[in-house]
Amino acid sequence: MHISRFFIALRLGILAMACLATYADAQVLVSDYNLARILRYDADGSNPTVLIAPASGGLDQPHRARIGPDGLLYVASAGSDQILRYHATTGAFIDVFADSATGLDYPVDFIFRPDGYLYVSSQANSAILRYDSATGALDTGWIAQDASLSAPSGIAFDDAGNLYVSGRFSYNLARFDAATGAHELTFGDVPFALGLALLPDGRLLAASGYDNTVEAFANPGSATPSQSTLVTGLDFPVGLEIDPLTGSLLVANYGNGSISRHALADGTALGFFGEGDLLSGPNYFTVLTTATVPEPSATAALFGGATLLATFVLRRRSN
Repeated sequence: MHISRFFIALRLGILAMACLATYADAQVLVSDYNLARILRYDADGSNPTVLIAPASGGLDQPHRARIGPDGLLYVASAGSDQILRYHATTGAFIDVFADSATGLDYPVDFIFRPDGYLYVSSQANSAILRYDSATGALDTGWIAQDASLSAPSGIAFDDAGNLYVSGRFSYNLARFDAATGAHELTFGDVPFALGLALLPDGRLLAASGYDNTVEAFANPGSATPSQSTLVTGLDFPVGLEIDPLTGSLLVANYGNGSISRHALADGTALGFFGEGDLLSGPNYFTVLTTATVPEPSATAALFGGATLLATFVLRRRSN
């Protein structure tokens, strides 16, 4: 009877400790444009390390880096007109996924979508191209392009099937139909428009490299998106990311080599995610959130805590 009670109490203890434990882990990958490398940070901005060494695999003027459906790390190498692949943990170069032979001309941002395609902003030919995410083959029947948009940089998709693109040299944003690539609307005034991000409340954010601001657009899927300034006082902002762990906005300030943190509601400065250290020319970056198992020390603490709780329950019952 006492043994049975012990195991029941032990199960309760493990469940209780598991509820208290947080297994969420995250990393942030930062493209260092100046030194042609990719840096890796812990979720809190600590422990910066070099994941991809300078010029590894021909990396030149890196922009966006993302984990692909195959678990490999993809990097837009704008200077070499390529999308390169690396081992996501070691940073070892693997191969060239797409290059100028398939239409790429200074790739900047890209997104993998559930439809099986990789969408890439090809800045020098002012087009958004899409590739088979498994083979790298260019989809020659699809292109998002319009005369009102020059030098596309950041791209973002919403759940309604809209593709948003920032125009670096046209100082505006454009909306396309994600399914067909058809142009729908050009809007906004964003000098040197770079990175984009969609907020949970539906607002579309755009970094202005010339005004040193982050501009916000309410109802971007409508005929008349409303523009306002969310963040000021930046230093050549490029990439924008939402930190899912803190619910804040991260901004890569290329000008002073920092990543600043801001409140989503009103843009209030909340400090820095990273500055100095290894940062030289932070460009686009990506927050990676993964579910991980506890470290051995955490496992030991979990079991130890559960055992203590079980013992406590048994003593209470025997008294």
